[in-house]
Amino acid sequence: MKNKLSLTLISFLANFIMAGFASQFGMLIEPIAQHYHADINAVASIFSLLNGGALAGTIAAFFLIEKVGVKRMTLIIYAVVFLCALLMHMSSGLWPVMVAMTLVGLCGGIGLCVAGTIVVSVWQDRIQSTMLVVQDATFNVAGVVFPLITTYALTHNMSWSYSYLSVGMVALVTLGIVALTRFSACEATPSAEQLDTAKSEWNPGIIIGGIGLFLGMLALYTFLTWAPLFVKNKFGIPFEEAGNIITQYWGAALVGALVSTVIVARVRIHYFLLSIILLACVITTIIVTKQTISGLDYLAYSYGFVCAALYNSFIAYG
Repeated sequence: MKNKLSLTLISFLANFIMAGFASQFGMLIEPIAQHYHADINAVASIFSLLNGGALAGTIAAFFLIEKVGVKRMTLIIYAVVFLCALLMHMSSGLWPVMVAMTLVGLCGGIGLCVAGTIVVSVWQDRIQSTMLVVQDATFNVAGVVFPLITTYALTHNMSWSYSYLSVGMVALVTLGIVALTRFSACEATPSAEQLDTAKSEWNPGIIIGGIGLFLGMLALYTFLTWAPLFVKNKFGIPFEEAGNIITQYWGAALVGALVSTVIVARVRIHYFLLSIILLACVITTIIVTKQTISGLDYLAYSYGFVCAALYNSFIAYG
């Protein structure tokens, strides 16, 4: 049982680490640009490298996990993540940061696949669904924790790189846990009966749902990347204060993920999806057209809630 819990903790930390790099990037665009005297748009493109690396990592995981083994693969990726965080902290130029973020995305994408493999291998039936929900919630928890660390670092005149170095330290702790954990439950060959059960059906509804999820995630990460700068420039407040919108978003997203999990089990998914999408459009319109900062925190909370609910609804639909 102790080994089961260690494996589950590793799967949660995989989401925690990836969220640590992805959730706070919007808060770091301006500090990075100022530190390296670079154009803000050029710095913002680094986030595309992180996401592109994550996509490549997800694809690579299909081939690498089986060939290399779950434990060895996990050791490799989190060693690389820690070294990349260290490289960004010590870097004197923007190019090493770009390379490091690409590698972090690649390893993070593989790590998310490893996390899913662990939960599916270790837990069965209803407890498996519960663990997957908690695993998803861990992503949102990191979205609250790391932006708070970033806000502290920036308001105390510390380097932007301490934000990602803190994530690197979590990767180092994960590395230690992985080294002390047995992965035999994850590397067992599935039986023919399990393989038959695992077959899934592809139909137009699933494909359209996947496209909808992609568009929803695109809107989400566009908001996370540009919201702090948008708020700073539009309302003339300090960048560190504008970054609070990210913490507010993720705090509400954690609640939205848990609440929507309960709701989608009790109402027709189509109606819930349409309601959430319409609500997200209304909130986005209000944020963009708003002329005063009053009430913006409530809008950020609302947007975080509906985005998390939207994501969970698409997953439930799939």
